[in-house]
Amino acid sequence: MPHIYETISPEWRLRLAVRTKSPSQLALTFAAYAGQFYDRASFDDLARRVSDLYADANDTHAHEFRDRLNRRLCDRFHEPVVWETVGPDHNGSA
Repeated sequence: MPHIYETISPEWRLRLAVRTKSPSQLALTFAAYAGQFYDRASFDDLARRVSDLYADANDTHAHEFRDRLNRRLCDRFHEPVVWETVGPDHNGSA
């Protein structure tokens, strides 16, 4: 018999985490696993997705998640998350 988390998509797992965990709890969990991501860009992408999910409900929660995660990453000697990205069609001109 499968575990409950195996029956839902990764996107819905994120949504469930955001609904059931405070921004500070989720930031702590993310920071604990930062070093286990081979590709840091995928970690940052996942953090941005979670921040967006928090923002859908409450901008204050999104800011709290970002601030707490960056603080915890720095405490663990990791670079902060790159929150703002440049689209693939960006050519550097204004």
